[in-house]
Amino acid sequence: MKKTFKTCVVATFMVLFSGNIFQANTQSPLKAVSSRDANGDGKVSSDEWEKPQKVFDRIDKDGDGYLSPEDFAQHWGIELPSAPKATPAGEDDVIIADVHMHPSPDNSPHHVLDWMDRNKVQWAGLGALRGGRSLREHYAEVMGKRYIPFGGQSQLNQIYFQGDNEATEDPNNEDFKDLMTMLEEDFKAGKLKGIGEIFANARTTSPFRGRKMRIDSPTMRAMYNLATKYGGVITVHVQFDSDSIGQLKTLAASNLAGQIIMAHCGSTTTSNEVREMLKAHQNIYCDLSARHPPKMSPGLMRKKPKQKIFTADGLESDWRDLIEEMPDRFMVGTDTKTEADYDVGIAAIHQGLLTNLSPETAEKVAYSNARNLLKLE
Repeated sequence: MKKTFKTCVVATFMVLFSGNIFQANTQSPLKAVSSRDANGDGKVSSDEWEKPQKVFDRIDKDGDGYLSPEDFAQHWGIELPSAPKATPAGEDDVIIADVHMHPSPDNSPHHVLDWMDRNKVQWAGLGALRGGRSLREHYAEVMGKRYIPFGGQSQLNQIYFQGDNEATEDPNNEDFKDLMTMLEEDFKAGKLKGIGEIFANARTTSPFRGRKMRIDSPTMRAMYNLATKYGGVITVHVQFDSDSIGQLKTLAASNLAGQIIMAHCGSTTTSNEVREMLKAHQNIYCDLSARHPPKMSPGLMRKKPKQKIFTADGLESDWRDLIEEMPDRFMVGTDTKTEADYDVGIAAIHQGLLTNLSPETAEKVAYSNARNLLKLE
């Protein structure tokens, strides 16, 4: 009995602590993430982790609260496999307007311009997840008119962190008032194209698990009307829960002069659900980001195949029919964080999406719709 107990203890110890021997030979860093990554953000949160927290903390080498493939590789003492090679954009490939590229403090805008040039991306941008106004202005200074500046995302995230969903709906929240003052100043100065990405319902499709606010709340109406006043748009992250969709329809109908971009085409939608929404509301548009690799990992595509719209190998036929039916309502985006992922994302857009559309529709989806809606120069 004692021998059996000792054997179990030793076995447990090896599983938890001898990553260089046992786990390195049985797992890969990429699979370790993709098999647990329920929301497709490319990393594992503590909510997605099924083992003891102390194991999570031991693997989290950089202490950022998430497990990346790099964390697993370092923990196991093995090399991370190189990213898949993307085919560079060809001379005949249409230019791109990437409407879902979050500026990041981790990436120099000079380097981002190199990524864009290599991939024939003429414009790129959206709100900053962190970094706020100063980061946005830095990107604008370096990238000029090729940057698509959106405001408010970092500040809205902070309001959520400090007061949860309730705070994001409170128009009397002092931080929200300060945000609205800043946004109006920047709209007046011509420094903004829109507000967002606003995580209105991201309860399972972003790092902000459980985040869900009323989309027709006073704060949402205030931001929507402010953007409309200055000819801008709002980009809204929304899952297709019935209550959220009803609220989005109410918001869109409350000011028909306004324009709303539905990030990720609603994240969890079918093509028929999007068709119904776009037919009913001419002022709603779809951004196709995060519905294709590399944002959609192989593991996520296996778990949630209906969320996939295209890969580098092809475009789902029902989505092709919808985009051809409503060619003026769709745009593209990458929603990636690294150079390698950016190349792979743009390659998927060129090879899997645009080449499977008629030339006229491909041009609209690639850049013309975004250029017209966001007044890009």
